[in-house]
Amino acid sequence: MKIAILSVTEGGKRMGLKLKRHLPESHLYVLSKFFKEEEDTLPIEPDLKTVVERLFPSIDYLIFIMATGIVVRSIAPYIVDKRQDPGVIVMDEKGQSVISLLSGHIGGANELTLKIASKIGANPVITTASDVQNTMAVDTLAQRLECKIYNWQLTKQITAHIVNGGEIDVFSEIRISFPLPINYHIVKNLEEISSTTYGIYIGNKAIENIEENLLQLYPQNLIIGVGCRKNTLASAVFSEIKEALRKCNRRIEAVKKIVTVDVKAEEEGLKEVTETLGIPLEIIERQQIVEIEEDFDISPFVKKTIGVGSVSEPCAYLGSQGGTMLLKKQKNHGVTISIAEEKERR
Repeated sequence: MKIAILSVTEGGKRMGLKLKRHLPESHLYVLSKFFKEEEDTLPIEPDLKTVVERLFPSIDYLIFIMATGIVVRSIAPYIVDKRQDPGVIVMDEKGQSVISLLSGHIGGANELTLKIASKIGANPVITTASDVQNTMAVDTLAQRLECKIYNWQLTKQITAHIVNGGEIDVFSEIRISFPLPINYHIVKNLEEISSTTYGIYIGNKAIENIEENLLQLYPQNLIIGVGCRKNTLASAVFSEIKEALRKCNRRIEAVKKIVTVDVKAEEEGLKEVTETLGIPLEIIERQQIVEIEEDFDISPFVKKTIGVGSVSEPCAYLGSQGGTMLLKKQKNHGVTISIAEEKERR
């Protein structure tokens, strides 16, 4: 977690140093005239505007110890979207109030505001409607469950429905370990979701003819193991991934990572697919596969060629930390694909 604290007064620096003790991963920026190397601070150079411009796209949280007006004018040119913007927090140099200013839900500013306030004895100021009404916005639900959202227009509509007192049906295929507000109703299957109100489906399955009022939240719990011939084209890898997901009725939006063996780490086609999809590529050492490969279908040719007899299945299994195999090895056009689902954490 990357956190930057910025202050422009001597009092702000003192508060920043106090705050830094509670947030050891943070970096404190102060005006050059207050900068001292021995105090573990960084200088604001050449000016606040330039530092904010540099930090804004690459930081998780910005904490400003200064007037809210200065902060608004400083960040305004760089605000893009709540899915991309960092959490922005403002506080006074006496530590009396801590304000969640930007990206309260997805950016985590609300949660960090509450944490800071509890540590320094300040008054937390949170203005998002779902929080002040003690309910839960859809993006907060997704964040807490580590799910991804792709239909943001429907997300906004459902959150507006919730904060205006509306009720919503929820069907989840993963465990929800925290209490939901009273206007969230858990149902046992998709058929129980009312067609007259909004609904949320939390799961990785591909739902045919999904209703316009039904939002899907995608748990990041699918692991795809991939093996391929040397110099296999990205188009072939992508085509086989799509076909494998179709066979086990799963959505690509729920794929957490793609996993392969170390000798395939530099395959350009495979790397291109992961970069295009924005899905991490994890590399498994052959020795790890050797230790478990007897549990999978072994190819003597592959064993002779790279030293292990199976790639996609053990990679999916290891990548999912011993999860459930949804699709065993599927081989076409020089590409082998296996899919596993991670075990739920308790």
